[in-house]
Amino acid sequence: MLFLAFKQLLSKKKQTLFILLGIGLGSMLFISISGVMIGLREYIINSLLSNTSHILISGSERVIDEKEIKEQLYSNSIVNWTTNPYGKRGEAKLENYQGWVNIFNKSPEVYGYSPRITIPVILKKRTLRSSISLTGVIPQKHLKVSNIEGYISTGSFKELEKGGNKIVIGVGVAKDLGVKVGQTIEVTAKNNELSPFKIVGTLKMGDERIDRTLAFAHLREVQKLNKTPGRISEIAVSLNNLEHSEMIAELWSRYSDDKVQGWKTTNKMFMEVIKMQDVVRYFIMFAVLVVAGFGVYNVLSIMINQKRKEIAILRSLGYKPSEILELIVYQGIFLGLSGGIIGAILGFIVVYIVSNINIGLEIGKSNTLIVSYDPTIYLMAFVSSVIAAVVASILPALSASKMTPIDIIRGE
Repeated sequence: MLFLAFKQLLSKKKQTLFILLGIGLGSMLFISISGVMIGLREYIINSLLSNTSHILISGSERVIDEKEIKEQLYSNSIVNWTTNPYGKRGEAKLENYQGWVNIFNKSPEVYGYSPRITIPVILKKRTLRSSISLTGVIPQKHLKVSNIEGYISTGSFKELEKGGNKIVIGVGVAKDLGVKVGQTIEVTAKNNELSPFKIVGTLKMGDERIDRTLAFAHLREVQKLNKTPGRISEIAVSLNNLEHSEMIAELWSRYSDDKVQGWKTTNKMFMEVIKMQDVVRYFIMFAVLVVAGFGVYNVLSIMINQKRKEIAILRSLGYKPSEILELIVYQGIFLGLSGGIIGAILGFIVVYIVSNINIGLEIGKSNTLIVSYDPTIYLMAFVSSVIAAVVASILPALSASKMTPIDIIRGE
């Protein structure tokens, strides 16, 4: 039956070739667009996680509640406020850092954690000034939750471990101040006295806004600069499985009043963009299914009309309707498999070519588009092609299986 199916397809070489190219080009389109979209997504996620973490724990902001004040202080009195109480109750900070450390040490899901404090500071070099956010970290711990070392342009992030007022600044900050690694700048926070810091590295995150406002120093030095010894404002946590971040964040949020958020929650707008991209990709896949399906249906319908006499002969020789059905469906399966393979090969070639084109923009440390060769993209395109071809072949196959020699002779 397979031999006969192939023979019928090869008898119409041009029709078969065109439908194979149609299926292949549709699959290629889906693979190439998905490769670029998912590659860009992976780059952005890696960039986000370099600045945030899988889970971020920060001090909750306690806002003054007018109703709560009345109940606690003036429960039996009538109060007419000249100005209603409002604002925050002091600075947001972690209340029980050691308690979180105990949770991390006991959890098999935790790969690493990094305590941090971020403060606004002013950097000064001669008459030049730059206002930035200075983040204090323990370098060894921070490197376990972040790929920050991969964004170092000059110097080394690990130099911060040695202490002694050392700082890593963004390349934009270095450009604004006209400084480089090895030089010393002055840092001040909250209008305190100036403290000299030696530059031991520069960072290039790829975002000019971040590169002009970001800097790192040792946690101990930033606490000293801010005159808040022991203060921790947030903890960045890295998990063994990124996909478990939201579930674990939900669980941990029950342990404390501190704010516990998974990376998807802290980057909600980005996740919405991802969903929109997926809608576009799946719409393209649906278009591939429709185009491939119509092509297969048309080819097989025309072929059945042209092979009516052969079908009559097969029925006269004793072939059952189910065998005629198999004959046509086998042709659909062959078209789907072959078209899917051609599409996967063409898609890989297009993605490879695109990944080597210089687009004139700097993305990370490259001037080319970041693409993905995720096997699931190729598998999805291949399976879609096969499903479309098989489904489209069923209607012509059912029509052919219902033909009888007498009906065919009468029609002739």
